[in-house]
Amino acid sequence: MQSLQFLREYTCNNKPVSLKDSDGNIVTNIADAVSVSFDDHSFPREIPTNFRKSDSTDTYTLDTLIFLVQNAHLDNSAYFKECRSRNIEHVSIIDKKKVMDYLTGKVETQPNIVVDNEKESAADQSITGKRAREDASKSAGTSASSKAKGKEITDTGVAKKRVRVLDDKSEEIVKKERTREIASQTPASLMRGSKDFNYAIVMVQTIMQGKDGRLNTAQPKSATKQKLSSKDKIPLIIVPAAPTAKFTLFNIKEFLEDSNFVDSQHLRAQGMKKPDRVTVERRRRDGQLVVYHVVDSVAHFRQSDWDRVCCVFTGGQAWQFKGWKYEKPVDLFSHVKGVFPKWSDEKVSGPVADWAVTPINIHRHKRHHDKACVSQFWDTLDKYNQANKSFLNF
Repeated sequence: MQSLQFLREYTCNNKPVSLKDSDGNIVTNIADAVSVSFDDHSFPREIPTNFRKSDSTDTYTLDTLIFLVQNAHLDNSAYFKECRSRNIEHVSIIDKKKVMDYLTGKVETQPNIVVDNEKESAADQSITGKRAREDASKSAGTSASSKAKGKEITDTGVAKKRVRVLDDKSEEIVKKERTREIASQTPASLMRGSKDFNYAIVMVQTIMQGKDGRLNTAQPKSATKQKLSSKDKIPLIIVPAAPTAKFTLFNIKEFLEDSNFVDSQHLRAQGMKKPDRVTVERRRRDGQLVVYHVVDSVAHFRQSDWDRVCCVFTGGQAWQFKGWKYEKPVDLFSHVKGVFPKWSDEKVSGPVADWAVTPINIHRHKRHHDKACVSQFWDTLDKYNQANKSFLNF
């Protein structure tokens, strides 16, 4: 977490970081640097920080966060364009405000920050132990001083100072001070908690049951714990309905199951009829068979259907989402994983360049590249589902 803390300190104090190239020369552009220096501390430019991405288990690298700070004045479109021109990974729209609020000192922490609890706990215990020793030392000094100042009256009535040599009772004093210690708190210990919430269960049971002990059928369904059916756990993928899209219901099954791209227009010309829905079966690396449903229409979607949408293939046109629950791309791709299929020799351009989507690079002619492309897609989707849709069977 050291590099992230240094960057926050420098950003809060408006101190410029020192960027150096491979020859140790100072450069102004992070894209030209190989290392970043904070006074006497130096880090590789692309070292991972402890700020986790919202849609992944990965963390942002140091150069990504520095580039965001340097270009915080730009709007999203201009910022993404600068990232592409400098070949710097961009911070997602979801995380931009979180990152800037933390680095500029508006907030003390963020849920995305990964904390090494063991190191933090050890540091807390070290501080607590140090304070206990200091308190014990002060207590011993105070006790000795108080006793030295005591006076005793002699038989002749003459007061004289009492002189007493204090025995070594440090161990006893430390034990006494330890009873006054307060256990240190870490984020992990706070999350574990120590309170008993059985009373809440009793309260719910009282509400759910009438005076005669029978179930109160008038109670709203939301008060009971609803179990998801096996159907509600099947991940749902949406593809474009436009026939010119790279992937449609015509060719998505062959691509995701057999790692083979076939132009949907070619399949249409052969007389293939478009299905209403496609079922994709995937054999995971652990041998488990997983089922995905693929559709191109949301006309009859219920809330439970939207809950299991994990991925949307977009052709790059905003009108694809007209009539959807989330019509704006910025809202849609903050709730689902967005992917943008394109030819590998094409650049991402147009409105989609500003959307939080992951490109799928398809080679125009070399079909042996499709397998790696599909494997990368499943890895990306698995990470997203693990972080955001863990209730699904994926």
